[in-house]
Amino acid sequence: MTILPNGVYRITQWGSHGQTQVLTLLDGQVTALPPGGAPERDQEWRLENLPNGKVAIQIPAKIFPSRSLSYEGEAEEGKRIVAGRVSDFPTREWHIEIAPQKPLPVPYFIRVPEKDLIVSVSPIHIFPPQLVLFPASISLEHAWAFERVKE
Repeated sequence: MTILPNGVYRITQWGSHGQTQVLTLLDGQVTALPPGGAPERDQEWRLENLPNGKVAIQIPAKIFPSRSLSYEGEAEEGKRIVAGRVSDFPTREWHIEIAPQKPLPVPYFIRVPEKDLIVSVSPIHIFPPQLVLFPASISLEHAWAFERVKE
């Protein structure tokens, strides 16, 4: 089921309204930074719905080859979120799930298919923040907002 249409999105940590944190590729590392904390192209991700019901999240948006939002090896709690290798095709697939609470902006979880793991900002307080695979939760502190910026 398609929840979000294909397009280029600014993906922000849900609830970071006072200090918006945008999913960012900075010096080859995936992190969350304020808008303008990196060039705009490094804070825009292409979401592509795949025929199997999963999605690919790619950067740079609309350019191939590109890198997928990914993790190294097998999906396990605490695994760091990374930018996958450069490829003409998505190297990692995800499920995008709407949060049951449905406040505005609508929160979504980025989930590993067939696993109870989601993408979240690490609880370890370092700069720049790391993103990790976290046990699935409906807590909005682990949710993301998708703002479509281009088709």
